[in-house]
Amino acid sequence: MYQDFAHAYLTEVGTAAGRMLTRGHDAVDLLNRAAVGGARIRAFGNGGSSAIVRSALLQLQAHTGRPVSDSMMSPAAMAYTAQRDTYPEVFARSLAADIHGLDLVVVASVSGRSANIRKALNLCREHDVPVLALVGGDGTQVEPARGMVWATGTTDQQISEDAMLTALTLAAATALGPATAPLPARVDQHLHAVADVDTVRLGAFLAEATTAVADAIRTRRPIYVLCPDGGPLALAGEHYAHNLHWDAPLGVEDVQPPVVVSDPSLADMSAIYNDHPDPAHGVVYQLRSAAPGDVVFLLTYDAASRTTQEAIRAAAAADVRLFLVYRNGPAQPHSERLQLPQTDDFAFAALVQSVAHLVCRTTRAALSTGSAPGSSPADLMAQDLAPLRELSNINRSS
Repeated sequence: MYQDFAHAYLTEVGTAAGRMLTRGHDAVDLLNRAAVGGARIRAFGNGGSSAIVRSALLQLQAHTGRPVSDSMMSPAAMAYTAQRDTYPEVFARSLAADIHGLDLVVVASVSGRSANIRKALNLCREHDVPVLALVGGDGTQVEPARGMVWATGTTDQQISEDAMLTALTLAAATALGPATAPLPARVDQHLHAVADVDTVRLGAFLAEATTAVADAIRTRRPIYVLCPDGGPLALAGEHYAHNLHWDAPLGVEDVQPPVVVSDPSLADMSAIYNDHPDPAHGVVYQLRSAAPGDVVFLLTYDAASRTTQEAIRAAAAADVRLFLVYRNGPAQPHSERLQLPQTDDFAFAALVQSVAHLVCRTTRAALSTGSAPGSSPADLMAQDLAPLRELSNINRSS
């Protein structure tokens, strides 16, 4: 069942991403036109969508040094300002401050109807700022005056998010300049990578991960989601942790939110690098608090790197249930292993995000039923985790 579900889910992701990328050149043109103006780009999203837009802009900044900004507020600033104003007002104000100097605003929203996203879109319309809007469904719920509505063609939240990250990542990579690979080649390579995921191994990984996570949530054991490499993979890890902490137990009767430990905050990370320049120190330090039976997801590009090896040794010493998701390197002991196909760093993060969504769905189903995660792959495919189901409900009733 896990294998069939993984195959069905990834097939849908590939179909949605391929459908979006038929308009990929339009998105690349928008990003390129912004680059001519100095790449003053801002980006917004809620929940997992915030990690998606930040990942794409990280790619632009990392490879070009362009002064892009994701505009997402820090948790401290958001909580502080929300004491006095509503979240949509705070959100819009963070855009209004420099809207006259912007060349492009990127928004990602599966429903396209979130109040803060609508305020941001209205502000862009008033000031004639181009918008690249990634939304679920057919896209008719969003009407930017300038720019492009890039619809996923599906109302499923997780499949939409995976298609969004894939499409935006490939468009951003193509917009880096003439020296990069053309979009059709990138699309073909990535869709082949999605198709090449070993769903037999992925199914076995899902079975073990679902049991471990569901047990940890029921027994209040900590779950760790760690990415010592940083970069776009850490943003996929942030999304992974969000799925396990927020989405998996949301609304399930008699199930409390789990304890999820994820990558260090800015306060922690700046202290780590100031006091201990070794990049491995942070993840090893975090794993010192782990105890036998805790669940650890370790996300890494290279399983043989020194940083990853130190993390694996720390996890083995703590006797945790280690789940390793990696791209390169030999098989590692003391872990449930999932090696994904060869892609670049950003495209690899998109594959990891799909794995996170798979684990989230099977875990939610297991928590809901109290035992097995569903009677068939079709049951799991129907587990759309959109908390409000705004777009799905409207489309189904129309």
